[in-house]
Amino acid sequence: MAVAACAHANDTPAASSSVAAPTASAPPIVSPAQLDVGSYPTAPQPPLGNAGSIETGVAVDARRMSEFVIGPWDVDPTLINPYLDTYYILANPLLLAQLGPESIAAAAQGHGFVNGFASARNSDKAVLVNAVLRFPDPAAAAAAATAMGDAASASPIGGAQPVRTPIAGHPEAVAVTYPFTPHGSDHPWAVVRSFSPHGTYVFMQLAQSSDGLDAAAGLVAKAIAAQGPVIDGFSPTDLKAFADVPLDPTGLLARTVPQTGDIAPTKNAVYPARAAMHFQTDPVASKTLFSDTGVTEVAMGKANVYQAREPLTALMITNGFNTEVLSEAGAKPADPVPALPESHCVARPKSFYCVAPAGRYAIEASGAPLRDVQQLVAAQYVLLTAK
Repeated sequence: MAVAACAHANDTPAASSSVAAPTASAPPIVSPAQLDVGSYPTAPQPPLGNAGSIETGVAVDARRMSEFVIGPWDVDPTLINPYLDTYYILANPLLLAQLGPESIAAAAQGHGFVNGFASARNSDKAVLVNAVLRFPDPAAAAAAATAMGDAASASPIGGAQPVRTPIAGHPEAVAVTYPFTPHGSDHPWAVVRSFSPHGTYVFMQLAQSSDGLDAAAGLVAKAIAAQGPVIDGFSPTDLKAFADVPLDPTGLLARTVPQTGDIAPTKNAVYPARAAMHFQTDPVASKTLFSDTGVTEVAMGKANVYQAREPLTALMITNGFNTEVLSEAGAKPADPVPALPESHCVARPKSFYCVAPAGRYAIEASGAPLRDVQQLVAAQYVLLTAK
């Protein structure tokens, strides 16, 4: 299930734990005439074209970058619990200020910050936020790393004055440390903030550990080492071409019920499987799930759509999602989507969750009341299967 389903206003789920292979065959496609879709759209949108503006293109390119940003679980597989907002599409300096003192964001802005992406998770013993920030050129990135480190040094946190600290194996990193005592605890944790240039990027980490400074700095060192080769595979959009970034290269987004109203930065977008793991409640389990079922793309709109290898693996996904949600405290089965074979719905304490296979796709959605969620899933089904 998706982090958003647990902690965010959009209450939108996404992937689950490992699943067993289904024993039944995939269900036949249902005629749209049999389904209650309410007022939701059932015809694909026209081709979505390009971003059309620099602002939109910068945000789209930040979402593209997410595929090439490692998650904290890539550094330590126990770091899977959602932390703060968990993921950040950093399309402007104001959004960057969510990750630390405003002076750090101002330092980045002063050196031409373009965009970035951040992923945050924790365990009972540690926290890691890993971010990749883009700048116009390597010189700007190097200057920004220094300026951001200086800003961190000059920004007391909870009365504690940060001091410089080295990161083993990474002399390029500008890092500071200070103590932090979590709420309800009398045991101080060590915190490390680090900024290291890498070509046109700055790698920014915030690490906290109950095991002291060496452990926190060790997380940062591992993150820097792992992040470099991954971001080197990213082909960022030319700074002059943001308006020309395509919004829906594969056409899947046009066949996804769109989010309307107050749209979260991650919504109305399609992500490759690796990028989509940033939005999962358990990204380690999701990695296995996506591999086992051949997930290649995940569309996130009003509903989520997972493109699987074939109909049988889409059925595996929906069965696994249903099992996982039913394991939550207070969850109990609810009526499935009417006339939709192999669909499942779950009543949670404050919302409803429904899943259904649709050919090679798996659909999930949550909200309230139940009938609305059922209609949403039915409409999404028609969008994916109607000829």
